[in-house]
Amino acid sequence: MRKCGGVALAAVLSVVSIFPPVAGSLASLAFAQESRSADTPPSPIPQYIELDHRTPAQFDPADVSLIRAKQREIAGEAAFFGYDLSASGWDYDQSVCPLLPDELVLHYRRPFRDGAQSLFTALVPRSPGRVFVVPVLYRNATPFRSATGSQRSIAVFNRVVPADLAAKAIQPEGKWLDLGLCYADIVYAHANVLNRSGDEVGLARAPLPLLHVSEESSVRGITFTDRNAPGQYLVWNLTLNGKGRVTTATAVQLSDYIARVRNGAALTPKPMPQGKEPPIKVLPPETEPPVKPVPQ
Repeated sequence: MRKCGGVALAAVLSVVSIFPPVAGSLASLAFAQESRSADTPPSPIPQYIELDHRTPAQFDPADVSLIRAKQREIAGEAAFFGYDLSASGWDYDQSVCPLLPDELVLHYRRPFRDGAQSLFTALVPRSPGRVFVVPVLYRNATPFRSATGSQRSIAVFNRVVPADLAAKAIQPEGKWLDLGLCYADIVYAHANVLNRSGDEVGLARAPLPLLHVSEESSVRGITFTDRNAPGQYLVWNLTLNGKGRVTTATAVQLSDYIARVRNGAALTPKPMPQGKEPPIKVLPPETEPPVKPVPQ
Protein backbone atom coordinates (compact mmCIF):
# COMPACT_ATOMS: atom_id res chain seq x y z
CA MET A 1 0.00 0.00 0.00
CA ARG A 2 1.49 3.34 -1.00
CA LYS A 3 2.01 6.07 1.56
CA CYS A 4 0.66 9.57 1.10
CA GLY A 5 3.10 12.46 0.87
CA GLY A 6 1.29 14.84 -1.46
CA VAL A 7 -1.49 13.90 -3.87
CA ALA A 8 -1.43 14.74 -7.57
CA LEU A 9 -4.54 16.46 -8.87
CA ALA A 10 -6.20 15.84 -12.18
CA ALA A 11 -9.45 16.87 -13.82
CA VAL A 12 -11.42 19.96 -12.93
CA LEU A 13 -15.09 19.10 -12.78
CA SER A 14 -18.11 21.35 -13.05
CA VAL A 15 -21.14 21.29 -10.76
CA VAL A 16 -20.94 18.41 -8.29
CA SER A 17 -24.23 16.60 -7.82
CA ILE A 18 -23.34 12.94 -7.24
CA PHE A 19 -21.60 13.52 -3.91
CA PRO A 20 -23.14 14.76 -0.67
CA PRO A 21 -22.76 18.50 0.02
CA VAL A 22 -20.04 19.50 2.44
CA ALA A 23 -21.71 22.51 3.99
CA GLY A 24 -25.12 23.55 2.83
CA SER A 25 -24.92 24.64 -0.79
CA LEU A 26 -21.15 24.92 -0.68
CA ALA A 27 -19.68 23.29 -3.71
CA SER A 28 -19.77 24.61 -7.23
CA LEU A 29 -16.36 23.41 -8.42
CA ALA A 30 -14.51 20.28 -7.37
CA PHE A 31 -10.98 19.07 -7.89
CA ALA A 32 -10.76 15.29 -7.93
CA GLN A 33 -8.48 12.35 -8.34
CA GLU A 34 -8.16 10.82 -11.81
CA SER A 35 -10.49 7.91 -12.56
CA ARG A 36 -10.17 5.28 -15.29
CA SER A 37 -12.69 3.16 -17.11
CA ALA A 38 -12.71 -0.61 -16.80
CA ASP A 39 -11.23 -1.21 -20.26
CA THR A 40 -8.08 0.86 -19.69
CA PRO A 41 -4.75 -0.63 -18.51
CA PRO A 42 -4.15 -0.87 -14.75
CA SER A 43 -3.42 2.52 -13.22
CA PRO A 44 -0.08 3.21 -11.49
CA ILE A 45 -2.06 5.30 -9.01
CA PRO A 46 -2.58 3.27 -5.81
CA GLN A 47 -6.15 2.39 -4.95
CA TYR A 48 -5.63 3.25 -1.29
CA ILE A 49 -3.34 5.76 0.39
CA GLU A 50 -2.48 6.39 4.01
CA LEU A 51 0.01 8.31 6.09
CA ASP A 52 3.29 6.69 7.04
CA HIS A 53 2.98 4.83 10.37
CA ARG A 54 6.00 3.79 12.42
CA THR A 55 6.47 1.36 15.28
CA PRO A 56 8.71 2.34 18.22
CA ALA A 57 11.56 0.36 16.64
CA GLN A 58 11.35 2.69 13.61
CA PHE A 59 11.35 5.98 15.56
CA ASP A 60 14.10 8.52 15.01
CA PRO A 61 16.47 8.67 18.00
CA ALA A 62 15.51 12.32 18.55
CA ASP A 63 11.83 11.36 18.79
CA VAL A 64 12.62 8.60 21.28
CA SER A 65 14.41 11.13 23.48
CA LEU A 66 11.51 13.54 23.14
CA ILE A 67 8.97 10.93 24.27
CA ARG A 68 11.08 10.10 27.32
CA ALA A 69 11.40 13.76 28.22
CA LYS A 70 7.66 14.35 27.83
CA GLN A 71 6.46 11.07 29.36
CA ARG A 72 5.22 12.62 32.59
CA GLU A 73 3.35 15.37 30.74
CA ILE A 74 1.79 12.83 28.34
CA ALA A 75 0.65 10.67 31.27
CA GLY A 76 -0.79 13.71 33.07
CA GLU A 77 -2.80 14.85 30.04
CA ALA A 78 -4.00 11.28 29.44
CA ALA A 79 -5.09 10.91 33.09
CA PHE A 80 -7.18 14.09 32.78
CA PHE A 81 -9.25 12.26 30.13
CA GLY A 82 -9.46 9.02 32.11
CA TYR A 83 -6.54 7.03 30.65
CA ASP A 84 -4.11 5.36 33.07
CA LEU A 85 -0.75 4.90 31.36
CA SER A 86 0.63 3.16 34.45
CA ALA A 87 -1.62 0.17 33.69
CA SER A 88 -0.12 -2.72 31.76
CA GLY A 89 -0.79 -3.39 28.09
CA TRP A 90 -0.31 0.05 26.57
CA ASP A 91 1.44 0.31 23.20
CA TYR A 92 1.91 3.19 20.80
CA ASP A 93 2.97 4.06 17.26
CA GLN A 94 3.67 7.20 15.28
CA SER A 95 1.68 8.78 12.45
CA VAL A 96 3.85 10.93 10.18
CA CYS A 97 1.89 13.93 8.92
CA PRO A 98 3.67 16.22 6.40
CA LEU A 99 1.58 19.19 7.56
CA LEU A 100 2.65 18.79 11.20
CA PRO A 101 6.44 19.16 11.01
CA ASP A 102 6.65 20.50 14.57
CA GLU A 103 4.51 17.81 16.20
CA LEU A 104 5.02 14.16 17.07
CA VAL A 105 1.68 12.37 16.54
CA LEU A 106 1.37 9.27 18.74
CA HIS A 107 -1.49 6.76 18.94
CA TYR A 108 -1.69 5.04 22.34
CA ARG A 109 -3.65 1.76 22.45
CA ARG A 110 -4.57 -0.66 25.19
CA PRO A 111 -6.28 -3.91 24.01
CA PHE A 112 -8.52 -6.03 26.23
CA ARG A 113 -9.26 -9.75 26.23
CA ASP A 114 -12.78 -9.27 24.89
CA GLY A 115 -11.40 -7.58 21.76
CA ALA A 116 -12.18 -4.03 22.88
CA GLN A 117 -9.52 -1.35 23.08
CA SER A 118 -8.89 2.07 24.55
CA LEU A 119 -7.30 4.62 22.25
CA PHE A 120 -6.13 8.22 22.35
CA THR A 121 -3.87 10.47 20.29
CA ALA A 122 -1.06 12.48 21.87
CA LEU A 123 0.36 15.52 20.07
CA VAL A 124 3.85 16.15 21.41
CA PRO A 125 5.59 19.41 20.33
CA ARG A 126 9.18 19.12 19.17
CA SER A 127 9.78 22.66 20.43
CA PRO A 128 8.66 24.15 23.76
CA GLY A 129 4.91 23.90 24.02
CA ARG A 130 1.99 21.99 25.47
CA VAL A 131 1.16 18.32 24.96
CA PHE A 132 -2.40 17.77 23.71
CA VAL A 133 -4.41 14.57 24.11
CA VAL A 134 -7.42 13.73 21.91
CA PRO A 135 -9.57 10.94 23.44
CA VAL A 136 -10.88 8.50 20.81
CA LEU A 137 -12.09 5.27 22.50
CA TYR A 138 -12.76 3.92 25.98
CA ARG A 139 -13.05 0.13 25.67
CA ASN A 140 -14.51 0.61 22.17
CA ALA A 141 -16.93 3.31 23.39
CA THR A 142 -16.63 6.83 22.02
CA PRO A 143 -16.49 9.79 24.42
CA PHE A 144 -19.68 11.70 25.22
CA ARG A 145 -18.59 14.12 22.53
CA SER A 146 -16.99 12.07 19.76
CA ALA A 147 -13.55 13.28 18.73
CA THR A 148 -14.57 13.11 15.07
CA GLY A 149 -16.27 16.50 15.02
CA SER A 150 -15.97 17.95 18.51
CA GLN A 151 -15.07 21.61 18.83
CA ARG A 152 -12.10 20.73 21.03
CA SER A 153 -10.65 18.32 18.45
CA ILE A 154 -11.06 20.94 15.73
CA ALA A 155 -9.45 23.62 17.92
CA VAL A 156 -6.48 21.38 18.74
CA PHE A 157 -5.96 20.48 15.08
CA ASN A 158 -6.11 24.11 13.95
CA ARG A 159 -3.60 25.03 16.64
CA VAL A 160 -0.96 22.44 15.72
CA VAL A 161 -1.08 22.93 11.90
CA PRO A 162 1.13 25.92 10.96
CA ALA A 163 -0.89 28.78 9.45
CA ASP A 164 1.15 29.03 6.24
CA LEU A 165 0.89 25.29 5.52
CA ALA A 166 -2.84 25.27 6.18
CA ALA A 167 -3.45 28.19 3.78
CA LYS A 168 -1.43 26.54 0.99
CA ALA A 169 -2.99 23.12 1.51
CA ILE A 170 -6.52 24.17 0.56
CA GLN A 171 -5.49 25.46 -2.87
CA PRO A 172 -6.43 23.19 -5.83
CA GLU A 173 -2.75 22.34 -6.33
CA GLY A 174 -2.10 22.05 -2.59
CA LYS A 175 -1.88 19.10 -0.22
CA TRP A 176 -5.57 19.23 0.71
CA LEU A 177 -5.94 15.45 0.95
CA ASP A 178 -2.90 15.28 3.25
CA LEU A 179 -4.66 17.83 5.44
CA GLY A 180 -7.78 15.67 5.58
CA LEU A 181 -5.73 12.54 6.27
CA CYS A 182 -3.91 14.24 9.15
CA TYR A 183 -7.20 15.29 10.74
CA ALA A 184 -8.69 11.79 10.40
CA ASP A 185 -5.56 10.19 11.85
CA ILE A 186 -5.67 12.43 14.90
CA VAL A 187 -9.38 12.02 15.73
CA TYR A 188 -9.88 8.45 14.49
CA ALA A 189 -6.46 6.86 13.76
CA HIS A 190 -5.07 5.18 10.64
CA ALA A 191 -7.28 6.46 7.85
CA ASN A 192 -7.16 4.20 4.77
CA VAL A 193 -8.39 6.44 1.96
CA LEU A 194 -9.91 5.23 -1.31
CA ASN A 195 -7.86 7.02 -3.99
CA ARG A 196 -9.31 5.57 -7.22
CA SER A 197 -12.06 3.22 -8.31
CA GLY A 198 -11.24 -0.48 -8.46
CA ASP A 199 -12.93 -3.87 -8.67
CA GLU A 200 -14.71 -3.69 -5.31
CA VAL A 201 -18.42 -3.60 -6.10
CA GLY A 202 -19.18 -2.70 -2.50
CA LEU A 203 -17.49 0.68 -2.96
CA ALA A 204 -19.35 1.57 -6.15
CA ARG A 205 -21.07 4.48 -4.42
CA ALA A 206 -18.14 5.58 -2.26
CA PRO A 207 -16.85 9.07 -3.24
CA LEU A 208 -13.27 9.56 -4.36
CA PRO A 209 -11.25 12.42 -2.81
CA LEU A 210 -12.68 15.80 -3.74
CA LEU A 211 -11.81 19.40 -2.94
CA HIS A 212 -14.97 21.51 -3.06
CA VAL A 213 -14.52 25.20 -3.91
CA SER A 214 -17.23 27.80 -3.41
CA GLU A 215 -17.80 30.39 -6.13
CA GLU A 216 -19.34 32.82 -3.67
CA SER A 217 -16.84 32.70 -0.80
CA SER A 218 -13.45 31.39 0.25
CA VAL A 219 -14.98 28.36 1.96
CA ARG A 220 -13.50 24.97 1.06
CA GLY A 221 -14.64 21.41 1.62
CA ILE A 222 -12.76 18.11 1.58
CA THR A 223 -14.55 14.79 0.97
CA PHE A 224 -12.94 11.35 1.04
CA THR A 225 -13.74 7.71 1.80
CA ASP A 226 -11.99 5.81 4.58
CA ARG A 227 -12.07 2.01 4.23
CA ASN A 228 -11.99 1.45 7.98
CA ALA A 229 -13.22 -2.16 8.09
CA PRO A 230 -14.35 -5.00 5.78
CA GLY A 231 -17.92 -4.51 4.64
CA GLN A 232 -18.11 -0.86 5.66
CA TYR A 233 -16.51 2.53 5.15
CA LEU A 234 -16.55 6.09 6.44
CA VAL A 235 -17.34 9.13 4.30
CA TRP A 236 -15.53 12.16 5.71
CA ASN A 237 -16.61 15.75 5.06
CA LEU A 238 -14.48 18.63 6.32
CA THR A 239 -15.41 22.30 5.94
CA LEU A 240 -12.61 24.87 6.07
CA ASN A 241 -12.39 28.65 5.89
CA GLY A 242 -10.20 30.63 3.51
CA LYS A 243 -7.19 30.23 5.81
CA GLY A 244 -7.36 26.45 5.80
CA ARG A 245 -8.80 26.17 9.30
CA VAL A 246 -11.32 23.39 9.89
CA THR A 247 -14.74 24.69 10.99
CA THR A 248 -16.83 21.49 10.90
CA ALA A 249 -16.10 17.79 10.45
CA THR A 250 -18.31 14.73 10.04
CA ALA A 251 -17.70 11.03 9.39
CA VAL A 252 -20.69 8.91 8.33
CA GLN A 253 -20.44 5.12 8.63
CA LEU A 254 -21.93 3.28 5.62
CA SER A 255 -22.22 -0.38 4.66
CA ASP A 256 -20.97 -1.75 1.36
CA TYR A 257 -23.28 -1.34 -1.60
CA ILE A 258 -24.68 -4.69 -2.77
CA ALA A 259 -25.86 -4.77 -6.37
CA ARG A 260 -28.98 -6.76 -7.22
CA VAL A 261 -28.08 -9.66 -9.49
CA ARG A 262 -30.44 -10.49 -12.37
CA ASN A 263 -29.26 -13.46 -14.41
CA GLY A 264 -32.46 -14.08 -16.42
CA ALA A 265 -32.85 -17.66 -15.19
CA ALA A 266 -36.21 -19.37 -15.79
CA LEU A 267 -38.55 -19.75 -12.89
CA THR A 268 -38.38 -23.14 -11.18
CA PRO A 269 -41.81 -24.85 -11.07
CA LYS A 270 -43.03 -25.44 -7.57
CA PRO A 271 -44.08 -29.09 -6.97
CA MET A 272 -47.53 -29.81 -5.65
CA PRO A 273 -47.61 -31.04 -2.08
CA GLN A 274 -48.02 -34.79 -1.77
CA GLY A 275 -51.11 -36.18 -0.08
CA LYS A 276 -54.79 -36.84 -0.57
CA GLU A 277 -56.22 -34.92 -3.49
CA PRO A 278 -59.29 -32.83 -2.71
CA PRO A 279 -62.57 -34.23 -4.12
CA ILE A 280 -63.80 -32.74 -7.35
CA LYS A 281 -67.07 -30.94 -6.86
CA VAL A 282 -69.48 -31.45 -9.78
CA LEU A 283 -71.74 -28.51 -10.43
CA PRO A 284 -75.28 -29.16 -11.79
CA PRO A 285 -75.81 -28.13 -15.41
CA GLU A 286 -77.27 -24.73 -15.94
CA THR A 287 -80.94 -24.72 -17.12
CA GLU A 288 -82.65 -21.90 -18.87
CA PRO A 289 -85.72 -20.41 -17.14
CA PRO A 290 -89.05 -21.23 -18.80
CA VAL A 291 -90.25 -18.77 -21.34
CA LYS A 292 -93.51 -17.09 -20.37
CA PRO A 293 -95.99 -16.46 -23.23
CA VAL A 294 -96.62 -12.86 -24.03
CA PRO A 295 -100.28 -11.94 -23.57
CA GLN A 296 -102.10 -11.07 -26.81
